[in-house]
Amino acid sequence: MYKLYYSPGACSMAIHIALNECNQPVTLERVNLQEKRDPEFLKLNPRGSVPVLVDDGFAIREGAAILMHLLDKHQSPLLPRTGKERTTALQWLMFCNATLHPAYSRVFFLNKNVQDAAAKEQVMGVAVPMLKKMWDEVEERLGQTAFLAGDNITIADILMTVIANWNGYAPQLASITYGPKTKKLLQTVIARPAYKKALEAEEVQYKAAA
Repeated sequence: MYKLYYSPGACSMAIHIALNECNQPVTLERVNLQEKRDPEFLKLNPRGSVPVLVDDGFAIREGAAILMHLLDKHQSPLLPRTGKERTTALQWLMFCNATLHPAYSRVFFLNKNVQDAAAKEQVMGVAVPMLKKMWDEVEERLGQTAFLAGDNITIADILMTVIANWNGYAPQLASITYGPKTKKLLQTVIARPAYKKALEAEEVQYKAAA
C-alpha cells in the first residue's frame, strides 16, 4: 500500500486524487506545515515539504515525479503513453507544477515575510498581475481545446484545479477571477468521483468553481 504525506488542499491533493483515479488504497499521513516537522518525516524529506509518497519503502518527493510514477505504473489514461499527446500533457503538467505553483508560492512568501505595508503593496503589485496573466493563458488555451492537453482530461487539469482553489490563502489574491471556460473545466474536474473522495477525506471546501 502507498503512504502519502499531505497537507489539506495543498499540491499533494493532486497525488491523492491520482491514487483515487487509479483505484489504489493509500495510507494518509497529514503534515502540519505550520509546525515543526517530525524527525521521521524529515528523514524522508529534509526540506519538510509535501507531497511525499512512499511506494514499497521508496520515497518520492517531487509532485510531478510522483504523478508520472503513479500514472505510468498503473497505465492511467490521465497521462498518455507516447507521442505528441504525452508531450502535450507533460508540457501542461509542468506549466502547473513549475510555473503556476511557484507563482503562488511567491505570493504566499511575500505576504508572510514582507512586513512594511508600502513595500508589500509594491511587490504584490508585480506578483499578482503575473498570476493573472497565467490564468489568462489558461482561458485562451481552453478556447481552443476542451482540456489543457486536448480533447481528453489529463493530470494537468487535475493539478491546475487543485491550485485554482488557493486564492483564499492570501488577501491579495481576491482580485483574481477565472474566465468562463476555466470555470467550466474546474466544475468538470471536481465532479469526478476521485476528486470528490479526496475533498471529503482532506476536509477541503472547493470554492474556485463557484
